Amino acid sequence: MILGNIAGKTSTREFSFSVRHEVNKFDYVQILFKDKYILAQILEIEKSHETIAKCNILGYREDNKLKQLLSPLEPGSEVLKADDNFIKEVLDLRENKNSAFIGNLQRYDKLKVYLDLNKLLTKHVSILAKSGSGKSYVGGVLVEEILERDIPILIIDPHGEYSSLQEKNDDENLNKFGLKAKDYRNKIRIYSPNTTDNPECIPLKLSNYNLSSQEILHVLPAKLSNVQLGLLYSSLKEINKIDFNQLILELELEENPAKYSLINIIRYLEKLNLFSDAPTLLQELIMPGKCSIINLKGVEQELQEVVVYKLVKDLFEERKKGNIPPFFLIIEESHNYLPERSFGEAKSSRILRQVASEGRKFGLGMCVISQRPSRLDKSVISQCSTQIILKVTNPNDLRAIANSVEGLTYESEKEIMNLSVGTALITGIAELPLFINIRPRMSKHGGEAVDMLSITNNKSEEKGELLQVIKQKISKEDLKLLGKEAKRKLIPCLYLQCEDNNILVNLNNGKLINNMENGEGKDIIKKLELSPQQKRVFDSALALREFTAAELFSKSGVQFSEIYDIINILVNKGYFVKEGNKYKLSNVFNFDFQDFNIYDKPDYYKIEGEKSEKKFNNHDVVNFLGNFVKIKNQKECWLEIYY
Repeated sequence: MILGNIAGKTSTREFSFSVRHEVNKFDYVQILFKDKYILAQILEIEKSHETIAKCNILGYREDNKLKQLLSPLEPGSEVLKADDNFIKEVLDLRENKNSAFIGNLQRYDKLKVYLDLNKLLTKHVSILAKSGSGKSYVGGVLVEEILERDIPILIIDPHGEYSSLQEKNDDENLNKFGLKAKDYRNKIRIYSPNTTDNPECIPLKLSNYNLSSQEILHVLPAKLSNVQLGLLYSSLKEINKIDFNQLILELELEENPAKYSLINIIRYLEKLNLFSDAPTLLQELIMPGKCSIINLKGVEQELQEVVVYKLVKDLFEERKKGNIPPFFLIIEESHNYLPERSFGEAKSSRILRQVASEGRKFGLGMCVISQRPSRLDKSVISQCSTQIILKVTNPNDLRAIANSVEGLTYESEKEIMNLSVGTALITGIAELPLFINIRPRMSKHGGEAVDMLSITNNKSEEKGELLQVIKQKISKEDLKLLGKEAKRKLIPCLYLQCEDNNILVNLNNGKLINNMENGEGKDIIKKLELSPQQKRVFDSALALREFTAAELFSKSGVQFSEIYDIINILVNKGYFVKEGNKYKLSNVFNFDFQDFNIYDKPDYYKIEGEKSEKKFNNHDVVNFLGNFVKIKNQKECWLEIYY
């Protein structure tokens, strides 16, 4: 279709044409020039007494290379609507086995755009956008495509957003892109150094093997004074094998009072259980076809930097030795771990700069994702050969992008401010930036902001109190559809996050719940009335389960003359049971907490229902169960049941 004719002045880079048929901004057009067609794109449309479209010349493909014009187009030449196949040919939008489907060319739903995974894995990628513009969503699309090729991925996830990869998406737009909903549950493993706030995660332990003095200095989560640095180096010189306990003992021998704050810093790091003699295996983190997510939600910023520094450093060293396969590293909120030098230095900055400059030689690709490009190290942005830029409006961020991204035209730079959510400007696919409509994710997106109104105006409940509730899998409406009339009851409960699992205690009847449908379970909550000596004996019995008086004497450390009297008292109270010459714990205390593990978590809902009375005190419950299991956190809530 002829859209119009070139009017006015032309050059080798741009031209304008008088529009005779309807056109839209970003449409592609083609012009016949010296026996070959040239591809151009409409960048602006102006209207007065006539409509004028301003175009940028992209060029033509020859010998599989995009060539630019060396002489300007002829004024008056016909401008045609570009054919889809011609656009595909010139922009080289070809699919191959190593390509990742990222979305469709803007305004051309039939033209799919692919990223070259080999290029991503060796030359790095950046995803830059203002908050809420979809940068984490694009990161999720990238993860899906890489997992489909069984390439190992490690994600640094400071907000716990990527766990949603384990769930299917319910977006109806998937069909339009020829995709099906999918979850990656079997390919995802989530680790965290903070399992108190993230109990569903696997504990992450870093290696303390052969830590150098420089590493010790680097991982301490505080800035040391010159005096403290001197004390630290002096103590480290006296230690052959560096160990936190040994280091504290050496520091305690020092006479300088500055040692106390230094000892407190080291003790704080030690209590975090971040470093271990039995660390998380690096070969476990990097496995073909698997994605390891490092969930740093609830971890202080300086400790996050320590985790990123030590983890990336160890992985990079192992990759150099060939002990782990090539992998892709994704760093969310990367400006926190790799800030521009004028904004300070993070503990992780140096190793991440090294990965950016040397990683491609060893098969370690990196993706940096940031909502503050101006605060992200410019040298790292410039080393990313593929840039995915979504909407950015901050002038400093725009300036940083313009100064760091190659191939970004002035016209493209202006359009970044006007991009709609879901549209990205991508450089590095073709020789010129392309505007892409990002495809929907096959898995669920986990990066949405909390909708406060949806909590207080819960759609399923029109009235009631705002409470923390563990809801049933089946709703009241579902029961009505099944022809069952049911009333709702709310049971007061205590949700306990333990070292190895989560448990729920019914505060109405004192039972440890193993039936979530009716709130019933094992009747175990009892008030232990024990003297200090009796408590020592009882605690020793908990570890032994079955024992003789001599074994209990040896374990508890009480006087031999007292042990039989204490055992008889505990037998009379029903805590111990005698079987011949041996004793064992009463069945009341014999249970496996794994049998009571629950996977549901309390969340806020606006809900109404009959409330049961709370008859057990939180403090008494925690004190009793603390004899059997290490409790990390507690939360009072309600369990919804129907009767």
